[in-house]
Amino acid sequence: MFWSNSGGYREWRAAKLANYPLRVDELVVQIGGLTGLDGGSAAAIRSSCERANMAIYSCRDPAADRISVLEFAAHFGLHRIDHHLCANDDGVAELTVTSDGDRGDYVPYSDRSLSWHTDGYYNKEPSRVRAVILHCVQDAATGGRTALLDPEIAYIRLRDANPAYIAALEHPACMTIPANIKCGREVRPAVSGPVFSYDQTSEALHMRYSARKKNIRWRDDRATAAARACLTELLADDTGPVLRYDLQPGQGIISNNVLHSRTAFEDGPSRKRLLYRARFFDRINS
Repeated sequence: MFWSNSGGYREWRAAKLANYPLRVDELVVQIGGLTGLDGGSAAAIRSSCERANMAIYSCRDPAADRISVLEFAAHFGLHRIDHHLCANDDGVAELTVTSDGDRGDYVPYSDRSLSWHTDGYYNKEPSRVRAVILHCVQDAATGGRTALLDPEIAYIRLRDANPAYIAALEHPACMTIPANIKCGREVRPAVSGPVFSYDQTSEALHMRYSARKKNIRWRDDRATAAARACLTELLADDTGPVLRYDLQPGQGIISNNVLHSRTAFEDGPSRKRLLYRARFFDRINS
């Protein structure tokens, strides 16, 4: 496998670091709108995703609904959508502050900060979330800044620090998400798995991670603890490779499920933050 081929890995690492964006505005691609995407705009988005596993698109026409998000996704081979617990029937979730139903129990549907994570880290391997689109319909009055980091850069930094960190994070029992129990009923069983894994066909790197303090069980050994500490330090480094962006209406992020977090925010009297989110079992096609 590529990742264990030292010569091939060194060559890939050098190219990755040379091409990784130093500024978040290098990821921004101007497009007309979510529907009727032209070939040049699609190619620019793919190029950014090949470089950093993500792109930020900015629509000149900000009009959008959940259907247009799915039409946009289809341009990049994203068809198999994750119909998770809080999504609408079409699979697209509306991230906004609410106290209604199941959504009110989860942090993404509040104005609180979201710690570092990849989406679907509680999914079993056959339902692995490989790509995510996050589209901003309305930003908050204040706050709500998004931070982003390509998992391949996190992998490089950890491997550079100590290859044993990678081995620890590849362990099949590295991170366990306890069962989700509501009103005495199991909504989702416990899920164990590695942080880093590799697609058997494409050899693409996949990362599942959450920095949550509660409801996460980590493998109890020194190597795992040290790897977690190194990753935590990397994500907290203001001078490191983390990129930060304030999404505006008509803008969005398309990614191969990169690491991300969100600061707390406040809505205004007539300005309620709303983002559409769609998760896919596919990766962005090249």
